[in-house]
Amino acid sequence: MISIARGPIRWILRATGFAGVTLPPFGIYILEERMTDEALIQHEKVHWAQYQRMGFFRFYLTYLWQVLRYGYRDAPMEVEARQK
Repeated sequence: MISIARGPIRWILRATGFAGVTLPPFGIYILEERMTDEALIQHEKVHWAQYQRMGFFRFYLTYLWQVLRYGYRDAPMEVEARQK
């Protein structure tokens, strides 16, 4: 489930300044140098749990709507992931 980000995923993470991303149903991808960052791993695992709870379409649609509506930092799914 958790993999080192490689290829285009690694490039996108570096270009956007992020260290990890959850891409259901494929898995969680984290930059190699951050693979020991337990807070980051926990954050991404919360996103995975959100996906499992909501299902594929609802997860992506809700996440996108929240980011557009509230902004990345204040999107409720991001707030939940930061709090755990």
